Formats: sequence, structure tokens, C-alpha cells
Amino acid sequence: MSKAGFSALLSQHNLPQSFLYLAPVLPIVQVMWADGRNQMPERAKLHFIIQNHRETLSELAGGVEIVSASDIELFDQTFIAQRPDPQILDAFIDLASELMASREMASGSEDSESLFRSDRLFHACLEIAATCPARQDSSLGDLFAQRIAQEERRLIEQTFELLETQKRAII
Repeated sequence: MSKAGFSALLSQHNLPQSFLYLAPVLPIVQVMWADGRNQMPERAKLHFIIQNHRETLSELAGGVEIVSASDIELFDQTFIAQRPDPQILDAFIDLASELMASREMASGSEDSESLFRSDRLFHACLEIAATCPARQDSSLGDLFAQRIAQEERRLIEQTFELLETQKRAII
């Protein structure tokens, strides 16, 4: 059902089916938007992560292009360049979590570089959260900053709790 549900949601929003393969990028996008803004260093880091994911998918498919550059541009315009509706993003995240859990359980450790692996996804979320300091802590001096905002931390924890719940439901 997870793939069918995600596919139906894509169709409902007139988005290409290739976005199925970008499902694990959505929690990273959600972390990026946690503070309500999209900063250039975060966006650059996210594009680097997406490009690596795209290359990994192609390698896993024997060199076949799974997600095109135009798909990534549309993904950027839909979810990154401007803040998506939080309810719509949440709906995508819920279905993406199901999809990722079922994919990871089916593939085992073969996709070690894929964002469909929860450990890779976790590190990518942390990278985005830590890219721009949340705020300076003047009591500690200029060298220290709170690297991850409370809302980003909450979303990361929530995403991985949901992913673990989905895995347990599959077993």
C-alpha cells in the first residue's frame, strides 16, 4: 500500500512518479524548513545530498537514469525553493516513511549508500540541521552556537520514530 499511496498522492498533486525515488529526501526537506526559512548553505547542502542520491540510484540500476535533472528541478521548485504547505509535506512524509521502511526491509544492507537506508537518512538530516547555526549562545562566547534548533531536533526524532514504527508493522 505504501508505494500505491505515495503514487496516488503524487498524482493528486500532478507530480511525476519518479518522485517515488526522492521519497527519502522529504524528511531532509522537512528538517530544512523546521525553522521556517530556507538558507542558501542548507539549500546547497541539500542539492549535494540529492545529487549523491541520484547517482546512487543510477548505480544501483546499472547506469540507468532513474531521476532526471528536470525531475530534480521540479522537486526543488515544489519543496525547496519555496516553503511547501506543512500539511501536504506531512502527508508526503507519512507515506514516504512507509515506503522507506518497506524498501529498507526488502533490500537489507545492499543499498549502503542509498538514502533509503535509515542510517544514511539520519546523517543527512543531521547535516542539514547543523549546516546553519540555530542561534549564537553569547554566554559561551563567539565560538559556540546551538547547531541544531529544537524544532529540527524534534522533527528528526519524530521522523525516525515513525520509520521504526513502519518497520515493526512490516515485520
